[in-house]
Amino acid sequence: MDWLLPFASGLVAGLALAAPLGAIGVLLIQEGIARGLRHGLPAAGAVAAVDTAYCAIAVIAGVLVGPIVRAWEPWPQIVGGAALVVLGGYGLIASRRSRSDPGAEIATSSNSVRHFGLFLALTAINPATLVYFAALLPGLEQIATSAPAKVAFVAGVGLASFGWQALLIALGAGLRRKATPSFRRVSAVIGNGVVALLGVLLIVRAL
Repeated sequence: MDWLLPFASGLVAGLALAAPLGAIGVLLIQEGIARGLRHGLPAAGAVAAVDTAYCAIAVIAGVLVGPIVRAWEPWPQIVGGAALVVLGGYGLIASRRSRSDPGAEIATSSNSVRHFGLFLALTAINPATLVYFAALLPGLEQIATSAPAKVAFVAGVGLASFGWQALLIALGAGLRRKATPSFRRVSAVIGNGVVALLGVLLIVRAL
């Protein structure tokens, strides 16, 4: 089975990309706490979709992608960091509003399409994923041998990414079931504060 090794390589590469907990991971856990498993899974799907798309672009375009993306630096990091700061600040304001208006959180809990688009944009705005795959693929000779091998690798990346992001959502949803309203508010403040701080650090490193 020529596809098995590329598929396994994709699983490993996807997990290695997704597992380090960054701003998106913190947001996914918070998404699970705030919205539960069913309404939180679209956010996990959005992150995995971008990871899969960037992997496919790297597989198709090969070594041409990395230099092009690097030429954009530091603007993707600055824009991405600014987006995280804005999102974290908005989340902090929203958490204060939910304290004074208990219905504020319920009113937005079913808007999965908007949250899908939000996580899609937040993930896509940082092309580091594209650079990661462009740098990784030259060392995986078996991926370049055939089209089925390339498809299997991309599928493995997508499956691993979605599995990990869904696990973070499930972790947050598990906390939600046992959490009091005050815990949810505190976790929202901490989570959004961490996201804003990570955005500031991203901007500082880029400058």
